[in-house]
Amino acid sequence: MLPDYGPRLVQMVTSGGERKVYEALRTGLSHEFTVLHSVSWIARAPGDYAQDGEADFLLVHPRLGLLVIEVKGGGIAHDATTGAWTSQNREGHTNKIKNPFEQAKNAKHQILALLQKHPDWQKLVPRPICIGHAVWLPDLVSAAALTGPDRPHELILTHADLARAADVIQRAWDFAGSQSSARYELGTHGTALVEKTFARSFIVLPTAAARISDEEQKRIELTQLQFSRLKLLGPRRRVGITGGAGTGKTLLALEKAHELARNGFKTLLLVYNNALGEHLASSVDPALPITTGSFHSFCSRLFEQYPGDYLERAKREHPAKSNSDYWNIQFPAALCYLLEEHEVKFDAIIVDEAQDFADEFWFPLQCMMTDAEKTPLYLFYDRNQQLYRKTENFPIGTDNEFSLIENCRNTAQIHSVVRPLFTGGELNAPSIEGVPVMWHESEGSSEQIRQIKALVTCLVTQDGIKPQDIVVLFVRHVFYPVFFGKIESEKMTDGLHFTKNTQAADKEIRVLTAGRFKGLEAPIVIVWGLREISVEDSRMELYVALSRPKNELHMVGSGGDLKTIREYLQNAAQSANLSSGRTESQATASAAT
Repeated sequence: MLPDYGPRLVQMVTSGGERKVYEALRTGLSHEFTVLHSVSWIARAPGDYAQDGEADFLLVHPRLGLLVIEVKGGGIAHDATTGAWTSQNREGHTNKIKNPFEQAKNAKHQILALLQKHPDWQKLVPRPICIGHAVWLPDLVSAAALTGPDRPHELILTHADLARAADVIQRAWDFAGSQSSARYELGTHGTALVEKTFARSFIVLPTAAARISDEEQKRIELTQLQFSRLKLLGPRRRVGITGGAGTGKTLLALEKAHELARNGFKTLLLVYNNALGEHLASSVDPALPITTGSFHSFCSRLFEQYPGDYLERAKREHPAKSNSDYWNIQFPAALCYLLEEHEVKFDAIIVDEAQDFADEFWFPLQCMMTDAEKTPLYLFYDRNQQLYRKTENFPIGTDNEFSLIENCRNTAQIHSVVRPLFTGGELNAPSIEGVPVMWHESEGSSEQIRQIKALVTCLVTQDGIKPQDIVVLFVRHVFYPVFFGKIESEKMTDGLHFTKNTQAADKEIRVLTAGRFKGLEAPIVIVWGLREISVEDSRMELYVALSRPKNELHMVGSGGDLKTIREYLQNAAQSANLSSGRTESQATASAAT
């Protein structure tokens, strides 16, 4: 069964009818069958912009072929005079529905068409296979009233059939011609191709992989639950995906961009942070029609491609009242002026870090949609990382918002200090325990720099850590220029040196503000710049900094500043009734280098 919901079936499958059929198939079919639940797709269709499709169940068998099942719970009615179909729930409420037999039949043809587009299909399946469809009405006792020329009784399954799933499934397949010698068998390789197409698990590189050594082989494999939640997006065109730091938003945004592009969609993938935009640009498949980068770098490229006085006009018509107005108001206004003169269109738009997009960004983005209503728009965001101008009006309603709740970046030890800073939803701890967070007390900037140098030297020379895998993040950015000047001038052994470049070269240890590193990650992070910190005032910056490391987190600051942070985290955890199963000393163990 894919997905295998296990004890979470009730939470993951909201339809009571689909739950009944899911259990019937799970318990009634042998291991030779592969059952895919909630299969969905978006594909181009001749004469139309795009074609949405979904099937409640897709059954795959190496010998029998494919069978699509549409499920309708409750009662069902058909008015032959109008052609209308309706369903009725237990409370007696009537709802208009699509013809379930047409739905199953259309899904069957669309699935086959998608498979035939795969470059390996003809090699694995050179002749026609058997592909059938059926409709399961698990709340009806009899199917007698439903039969008709386009609704033979062999394709109608009812409540009684839940207890004999294998027999009725075989009956539907036989009706479709599975026993015909003219039908080609799907085989194990064909079965695997179907599963890969419609229920593909994937492993993706974490966003720091381009900035660390090529020898770095760590990858994040999304859990089955998280993959199931991604599948719940189905064919929806406008979706907001929210989740805490480390829940894989950027990874999923990148995967969604590739998925759409593979289906022929000219896709725009934008972020706010320039460093993250550069990383994504190096991560996308160059053979696919994907344009990516930060919003402002994307605008700048368009201004170069289509020369004009767009920015000058924006400055005249929208005088800046603050330094940020140039980026938040004049840039998007200039883009609007450009779009008035030049057609720039995309079939799908994906935005990561959407919480940092100003309201003024959304109008020009919507102007670039091929179709104002049908163009897919996916927004990924975490309001806890809203370091820049706040977005008040997402172009997506809360009804279309989905949550990612599994932290798949940090260790459980790091998660224990990140979680108290997170607000607005659920954020579950990862299964990797990891080493304790390390707290290094040093008074004054000079002593703290010596502490950081000693720590970096130890990690590189004794622990074999590559310099590119270490990042120093500065929380209170107001002190960053002065403090960076001090640490940059420090001499280190073996040619090591500190840099403010977002992409580290050999022998370089990056020292960046938390804001510049937002959306990225590194194996080891040293958090610095905590001078006279007020956690309430710097909560978002602290949340971003503490959530960047994958493996180790080191805190460097004065005894007073570290005490302020630890007390805040402890009080916040208690107030939120958070429990990690560890003592405070275990979660915040201190060590000296």
